[in-house]
Amino acid sequence: MELDLAGRVVLVTGGSRGIGRAVARALVAEGAQVAICARGEEACTAAADELGANAAGLVADVRDDAAVGALVEQVVARFERLDGIVNNAGRFGGGPVVDMSDERVHEGLDTKVAGALRVVRHALEHLRASDRPVVVNVSGITAEKVIAGAAATALANAGMLTLTSYLARELASDGVRVNGVVPGYTLTGVWRERARAVAGAEGLSLEQAERAILDRQGMGHARWGTAEEIADVIVFLLSRAARFVNGAVLRVDGGQSPAVEY
Repeated sequence: MELDLAGRVVLVTGGSRGIGRAVARALVAEGAQVAICARGEEACTAAADELGANAAGLVADVRDDAAVGALVEQVVARFERLDGIVNNAGRFGGGPVVDMSDERVHEGLDTKVAGALRVVRHALEHLRASDRPVVVNVSGITAEKVIAGAAATALANAGMLTLTSYLARELASDGVRVNGVVPGYTLTGVWRERARAVAGAEGLSLEQAERAILDRQGMGHARWGTAEEIADVIVFLLSRAARFVNGAVLRVDGGQSPAVEY
């Protein structure tokens, strides 16, 4: 299969760690040039340094419209084009849904959904100039599964799926493909922290705690995903091989969640 990503330029938000960093790493391995966006300068620089000359670390907060505009212009100034976007930025919001403050709800939506829309809006002129423009929106398992204490994240993830559908429909005439990915339980970031907390509270090994989290969600049959496994699907969607895939939302969870039976 020819991915044909050599020389393509992709902006990855939330790219300094976890799934975003794995996507950036996979793209560079395929010969693409990658702009890694994150809010933390140290993490952003470290991620770019790991990948070498074909990666740039650019600090920006996707909640700030002016910062997003400047980010896109920095990408184009550095690489002279922009062919793809991976909207991966997001924040985890915990607590019962009825206890959530307006601020927490707004923060989650502003980072995940409005943030993604800002990036697309500012990048659209440059995407239209590409011969194969692509947007991939990264949602999360909480968009489809109720997980205690994750309501703020769930609202944002569900909104990301709706945004994907509307963007795919409205940008099709511009030749911009827009697809979404819903990762299942993936052992990065927040979930690693949760596993450590469970291990400490219950006297379990880290491996036992990781297993317990899945078991308690009715996933005794499943395993954790890795950032690299999610990244492989995102890279596919960015590639020429997925040229007839538009408006799709792919659940990437190794069968953690049962399919609907018809």
